[in-house]
Amino acid sequence: MTDQDAVDRAFRALQDRVDRAAVAPPTERIEARGRRRRTGHVALAGLTALAVITGGWAVSRDPGRDAVPNPPAATATTGKPPSASPEKPPTGTRPVKIPPGFLAGESSADEVIDDHDYQAGCLGQPVARRVMSEFDGEQAQRRQLTQALYVYRDEDAAKAVMRDLKPKLQQCSGFEGASVLKPVSTPALGGEALSITIALPRDGAGEHAGEPFRFLVVRVGSAVAVFDGIPRTPETIDRSTALIPRLCVFGSGCPPQGAVPVTPAVNGGEAWAAVVGVHETGTHEPPADEKAGELATRGYRAAVVPLACDVGAAAALGVPEGRSYSVVYFGSRQDAETLGLPVVRVRTYCL
Repeated sequence: MTDQDAVDRAFRALQDRVDRAAVAPPTERIEARGRRRRTGHVALAGLTALAVITGGWAVSRDPGRDAVPNPPAATATTGKPPSASPEKPPTGTRPVKIPPGFLAGESSADEVIDDHDYQAGCLGQPVARRVMSEFDGEQAQRRQLTQALYVYRDEDAAKAVMRDLKPKLQQCSGFEGASVLKPVSTPALGGEALSITIALPRDGAGEHAGEPFRFLVVRVGSAVAVFDGIPRTPETIDRSTALIPRLCVFGSGCPPQGAVPVTPAVNGGEAWAAVVGVHETGTHEPPADEKAGELATRGYRAAVVPLACDVGAAAALGVPEGRSYSVVYFGSRQDAETLGLPVVRVRTYCL
C-alpha cells in the first residue's frame, strides 16, 4: 500500500466518524457500520497515520461540556446536544402563560383554568390570566374560595387597572347595590391593595344571606391578583399573604437568589433549561406541585413553552412534543443545576 493509499483510507475513516458524530444515521446504516467494525479495526490506525503523515487536525468532544460527573440525585441531566439544524426549524410565537403551580394552594384546588372569562370592564386587557377555585361542603352550604391572577404588558398597565378599579370596586365584586359592611380601603399587604366587604344579598336559595363577603385586589409590578370567598373565611386573606411573595417576579425588586437566568433572544440559540414541570394544554386539573410558585419566591419566573419550540427537550424528557413545559433558562449547565431540577440542553425557536 502506498503512502497516498494510506492517506486516502485514513481520511475516509475520519470522515465516517465525523458524519456519525454529527447526524444520527438510519437503522440500516448503523447495522452496516457494525458489520464493518467486526471485519477490521482500521479507524484508529487510520487517524494515527493521518496525523503522522500530514500533521493534520483531529476532532474531539469537550468532556466538560457534555459529560455529567456525579449529577445531584434530584437532577436528571443530559449533556447531549440537540440537532444542530432541524430539517424544518420550529416557527410561531410563544404564548404568554402563567405557569401551573404558581398560585398559592393551586395543587389542592378543585379547578384551575387559563384564559377564563373575566370582567374586562373591571380588569382591562391582561396578556395572561389564571384562576383557581376551591369548594367545600354540600351544595346548599357550599364554601367557595377563588383566586385569580392577571398579568399585564407592563407595570403602567397594571397601575391603570388599579386606578380605574378603585371607584367601582363594589360593582366589580359582583354584588353592586348590596349593603357595605366595610368601605373601600387600602390594606398594607406588601403590594398596592384594594379591599371592600359587603353583606351578601339573599339569593333564590337564601344561601349565606347577610354574611360578610370580602373582595380583595392586590397589585405587584405588572400582576394583579383577585381574592374572594363565600362566605368570608380566613383563607381569603391567607391566600393573599401566601401569593404576594410569589408576585415579586412581576416587579423590579426581586433579583434571583442564586445563578442568574437568561432570556433566549435568537432562534437556534443554545441554552440549558431547568425543567419546572411538563403539562398538557387545556386541562383544568390542578398541578401535582407548586414548584413554579416556590421558585418565584426565590426570584425565578418560569416561562411556559411548547416543547416543539425547544429542539431537544421532548426527546431528552421522553414526552410527546405536543405538550408544553415550564422552564427557566440558563447560560450554562452548572448554573441550571443550582435549582435542583431536571436539566436539558436545547436549541430555542419560536422567538
